[in-house]
Amino acid sequence: MTKLAINLCRDPEILDFVKDNGCVSFVFPSKETHLYRGVKSPKEEIWTWKDILMQSFFSSFYVRHELDLEDYVTNVSPERRNVLPFARWEELVEEKISSLPTLLKRKVLDVFRSFCIEIDKWIKYHSQVWENFSKIPRSAPYDFQWNSFGQIDLVGTASALIVNETLDIKDRYILACLYGLMDQMPIGKKVPDEIVQKYSKLAKREVIVQKEFNWTSKGFQINYFMRNSSFTNLISKKKVLFLNTVLSEECLQCDDFLFYMSHMTKEESKDVFKISAFKILLLLLNWPLQGEFLKVAEHLLPYFTEINFFVMLDIIIYQRIMLRRKDFNYIGLLKGFWSLSPSNLKESLKNYPIYEPLMLIINSPVGEIFPSEKLLQSYESGYLTFRCCGVKYLLHSGRKPSHLRACAPKIECELQRPFVSTFVFIKYLER
Repeated sequence: MTKLAINLCRDPEILDFVKDNGCVSFVFPSKETHLYRGVKSPKEEIWTWKDILMQSFFSSFYVRHELDLEDYVTNVSPERRNVLPFARWEELVEEKISSLPTLLKRKVLDVFRSFCIEIDKWIKYHSQVWENFSKIPRSAPYDFQWNSFGQIDLVGTASALIVNETLDIKDRYILACLYGLMDQMPIGKKVPDEIVQKYSKLAKREVIVQKEFNWTSKGFQINYFMRNSSFTNLISKKKVLFLNTVLSEECLQCDDFLFYMSHMTKEESKDVFKISAFKILLLLLNWPLQGEFLKVAEHLLPYFTEINFFVMLDIIIYQRIMLRRKDFNYIGLLKGFWSLSPSNLKESLKNYPIYEPLMLIINSPVGEIFPSEKLLQSYESGYLTFRCCGVKYLLHSGRKPSHLRACAPKIECELQRPFVSTFVFIKYLER
C-alpha cells in the first residue's frame, strides 16, 4: 500500500492537477462534498474558489528555525474558476490504479489522500521559511523519502534535495541550513550573499525552546535532531516537557514518538499521558496506525477529560465516518472506543446533539453498510472539516456555523494546530 501511494505521489499528471486546482482537490471526497454544497451538475457547474491559509503558530519542532516568523499569518491563494475538482482528482487516481479490485481502489484512494496531506504539510511549513519550497515536491518528487508510517523522512528528504543539481542553489543552501547539513553542500557553488546573510545562522545545531504550560514555564536547550543520547541524556522533567510540547503542536513524526516513549520511565510516561493523552490518540487516527488505536485507548481513557472525549468522538464521527473514509473501519473503531469508555464520560454526552448520531452508529447492525448520508443530512456546521497531521482543513458551506461552537463544551484549547486551511467556494453566475 505504501509503495503504491508513493508512486502516485510521483505521477506527473496528478502533480499537475493539484498544482492547477490546489490542495482542496484531494482532501474532501466528491460525493459528500457535492451533497454538502448542493451541487447538481458537477461536470457542468462553474465555481470560483480560494484557499485561505491561517497559520496559528509556526512550530520550530517540525522545521527548526531562528527566523522572525509572525503568528496568525493569513495567506490567500489566487482565485480559481472551473468545475469542482473533487471528482476529477478521484477519477485521475482511479485511472492509475484501474487494475486493482474495486474495494481496494477506495482504500488506496483514501490512503493516498493522507500521503498528499503529508506533502501539503511539508509545503506549508517549508514555504513559510522560503517561498520557493512550495514548488519542490512537483519538481523533485523522487527525492522525497518516506518511512513505513506514511510520513516524509524530513532529514532523508533534505539530504536528497541538497545534492540534486537540478534545483536552485539557493533552495539547496537554505535546506542545508535548516537541517544542519552544510557538510553536504557542493564545494565551489556560489550562493548569493543576501541568502547567506539571512539564513546562515540556521546552520547552528541548537535552538532555544521556550514554551508555557499551565503547570510550568521553563526554557531549555535541545538539539533539533533529538535522537539517541541527546534525548536520553535529558533530565526527567525536560524529557516530559519536550514530549508534551511536540505532541501539543501536532508536528511529531511517528518513529520519533516511539523512540521517545521507549526511553521514558513508567512515571515519566504517566506525566506525558496526563497532559497529552488526547494528542497521542489523535496521532493514532492517521494511517497506518489506526490498528493500535483501541489498544492504546484502553490505557489513555483514564486521563481523558469530558472535552477530550467529546472532541475525539466528533472527529471520528464527522471527519472519518461521515466522509466515508475507507482507509480503516472507523465504525468498528468507534464502537470499540465507546465500549472501552468509562460511564462518566458516556453520561457527559447525553445533553449534546452529538449523542443522537453517536447512538445511530453504535446501534447500527454489524455487517451492514452504514448510511453515512444520514449524518450529512443532519450536519449543521458551517464547514466540512478534516483534521490530519497537524493541519485542519475547512470547506465553507456558505452559511453560519452552528454545529460545534453552539453545541459543545469549551474546546478552544483542544483544537489548536499549526495550520488551518479554509476553502471558500461560490457558484459562478455569468452576467
